[in-house]
Amino acid sequence: MLPHVDDNLDSLNAFFYTLGLSQIDMIALSGAHTLGAADCGFFQHRTKGRDPSMNPSFDAQLQGTCARQNSAFLDDVTPVGFDNSYFQLLQKGRGLLGSDQVLYTDERSRGTVDYYSSNQGTFFYDFSVAMTKLGRVGVKTAVDGEIRRDCRYPN
Repeated sequence: MLPHVDDNLDSLNAFFYTLGLSQIDMIALSGAHTLGAADCGFFQHRTKGRDPSMNPSFDAQLQGTCARQNSAFLDDVTPVGFDNSYFQLLQKGRGLLGSDQVLYTDERSRGTVDYYSSNQGTFFYDFSVAMTKLGRVGVKTAVDGEIRRDCRYPN
């Protein structure tokens, strides 16, 4: 299960809290959106001036992109590089998903976005810590789990 693409900060925090993760963890993990793409159906409702937090030139760019194809990169600056440009894009109103852009528009999380945008090393460290925590969520052990000899088939 994933958060909704238009969740506000309270909803995002509540979702990640149920996983035992903090707001810092959530923001760091959101930085994974420096990679990948989203179908236009997940963000097109924000275009055509309907979301005032969206940069107008980015809005126009997305309208053109969606007219030609069915998806757009989450980070169109470095779409195949893992870096902190996602946070720099949020500062410019270029968050593709509403749940991304809210990290900058909500003053309670803006400081972390600002910090990660200029401190890539800290982002990398916090991301690795949060990813390790996330990797421990829902792990089955003892009689509830199974280490398979072949991952395609139960033992």
